Amino acid sequence: MKLQRRWEMAQEYEIDWWSKYSGDIDWYTNFSKEIKREVSPFIEIKKDTYILEIGSGPAGGITYLDSNYKYAIDPLENYFSTKGKWTKYRDKRVTYCTGKGELLPFKDNFFNLIIIDNVLDHCENPIAVLDEINRVIKSDGIIFFRQNIYNYWGKIMRLIMEIVKIDKGHPFTFTKHQVNNNITERNWEIKKVKDVGFFNTWVNNLNFSTLKGIIQTVFFITRNRTLFILKSK
Repeated sequence: MKLQRRWEMAQEYEIDWWSKYSGDIDWYTNFSKEIKREVSPFIEIKKDTYILEIGSGPAGGITYLDSNYKYAIDPLENYFSTKGKWTKYRDKRVTYCTGKGELLPFKDNFFNLIIIDNVLDHCENPIAVLDEINRVIKSDGIIFFRQNIYNYWGKIMRLIMEIVKIDKGHPFTFTKHQVNNNITERNWEIKKVKDVGFFNTWVNNLNFSTLKGIIQTVFFITRNRTLFILKSK
């Protein structure tokens, strides 16, 4: 399957998921607090801090960060922006853009802080996204980068799930080795790594209500939700 069509399928899955989501999104407040807590040793978020969130969803963690220069980009922004139940949470200081991480509509060396939270495995071309981040981040800028990481067993099993189209929302799966290589290739400095752990994630996500959940639970197809705080050079 061509990458573009695979990505389009993932976007269709995302719209279907959000269309069925009946809860609120006030959990973005806690996400914003986490961002501030994790990056605070390395950058002070001020009124003139330029911030970008890639894959911001209906509002994003960027919503509650106290800056006057905030930008959020998501390929489904045209969909999210029509839903009043979500837009009511938005901050008017955020410029919301429809677009992809592979082609960011910003000039070079523009942002002090970039947030990309569990987005890379949803993209059409993850390498292009990372290259774009490298282009628009300022020297000494900070990147809040979180990604689900799988061991080699999990990666093999997810490839099988991909073949039989059980998991439509994630075109890519990453191991720790792959993520570390991508960081090293861009000469980003790792300031902090924080993870949940494979077993803890498996326990927290036990699910026997769907075919996907049953397969992941029985075959221990689990992930390590890993946060990297990175510094551009």
